[in-house]
Amino acid sequence: MYGIALRERPDDWSVLQQRDGMAKAHLSGSFSVHPAALQVGVEQVTPCYRVMREEDNLPVIPWTPMMAVQLADSVHFCGSFETEIALPVGGPFRIETTLLTKSTQQSLTWLYRGDVSLHLLVGDVFVIAGQSNSAGHAWDTCPDPPHLCVHVFRNRCRWDLATHPLNDSTDAGSPPNEEMGIPGISPYLSFGKKYYALTGHPVGLIQTALGGSAIAQWNPETGPLYQNMLERIRLTGQKPAGVLWYQGCNDTDNGETEQYLSDFQALVLHLRRDLGYPIPIFTMQLNRQIGGGSDLGWAKIREAQRRAAAAIPDVHILTTTNLPLSDSLHNSAAANLVLGEKLAMQAARYLAGAQVPDFTPPEFESAALLSGEALAERRLEGIWLMLRFRHVSSWFVLYSQRGEESGFTLEDAEGEIPILTIRADVQDRNHIFLRLQRKPQKNSVLSFCWQADPVRFPLVDAVTYLPPVSFYQVPILDAEGLEK
Repeated sequence: MYGIALRERPDDWSVLQQRDGMAKAHLSGSFSVHPAALQVGVEQVTPCYRVMREEDNLPVIPWTPMMAVQLADSVHFCGSFETEIALPVGGPFRIETTLLTKSTQQSLTWLYRGDVSLHLLVGDVFVIAGQSNSAGHAWDTCPDPPHLCVHVFRNRCRWDLATHPLNDSTDAGSPPNEEMGIPGISPYLSFGKKYYALTGHPVGLIQTALGGSAIAQWNPETGPLYQNMLERIRLTGQKPAGVLWYQGCNDTDNGETEQYLSDFQALVLHLRRDLGYPIPIFTMQLNRQIGGGSDLGWAKIREAQRRAAAAIPDVHILTTTNLPLSDSLHNSAAANLVLGEKLAMQAARYLAGAQVPDFTPPEFESAALLSGEALAERRLEGIWLMLRFRHVSSWFVLYSQRGEESGFTLEDAEGEIPILTIRADVQDRNHIFLRLQRKPQKNSVLSFCWQADPVRFPLVDAVTYLPPVSFYQVPILDAEGLEK
């Protein structure tokens, strides 16, 4: 071997996590001169690198001498080196190396061959975690081709161009997140492409999700999936920009709001402590299950997800109950494409300041019975409950004004109160109005899209087309019927 032999270098297809628009790549290795050059005569050798932009073969960094060069043999001109390269956001890049060799004969030099690193990106790395809708279990079709600026760290522990299925286990042995079946299309290739389009930051995905996994398998102390997630992050050597978490279906059969909330809080707390920084978590509230499932169990897990996003700093939530399915439980391929793009807009706005609408879904804030004066002002008759929401971009779109198709359930000590009509007003964008069959009593509670298979067409924000965050039995009225 002569020229440059790299011992340490970024693996091909690697994604390096940027900080303030830059990332560092470490190179180390050895160098030696070709015997033919020694016969002619060698005066000086200089190990060098350069960084090339692969799309047009232009140098991003021209030939630059390595740092920390040690000449081990001044007769044979061989030795070692190590250096650190500062790379800008972008790519794909190629790092080339060469041994610049000056002959004892005037004006005679050689650029000897050197090892290279190919298809490198500098951008934002995200961890994929959760269960089947995160691992990718949409088995129908939609156009979602690969993109050169979206890569994945596969279960074989190597970076690669991101293509579906992201959670395949080829050449991986038996990792804890190995799928028993054949995974399909996930939301995250779409996420990566949209995030790159919005921010100019290429995307790296570390896949650690497993279909069917319960939150107990992500327990920081005993869960194999948690330990596997930490190990995968460690193997990449990166500090990811965020975690993409979609999980909870497996916990709906015996789930409890407080237990799931406690388990999720422990997961977030330990992960941030183990990584050494407050990594943002981007979560998705459960969609639905058709033809089965416990309504109460789904209600409690969705409620826990709502509370987690409200209580834990840097935990963000996205709603999914208006997305179609590919079977009784899993989002369709087209739904995952849309979900990925909306998640990308949420993350890009938060992490990179992208100029996009706020994709925080509407959240219920308060409720109040309208008084006679308020009824007259709005030209309403009967018993009306006014609901106030935050994070409404413009106004609400209603697919139906029929109360039974509103997605809301109102209860008090006497039982469920039938909702006759639902109304929205473009002039009063933060509010929804429910006409009731009877006046609610004290200790009234309100729920929205809480069942295993809730209303198929919930109201949505007119800009983001996100339905409000689902909630379950939130107290709304005190004894006097005032705003709670």
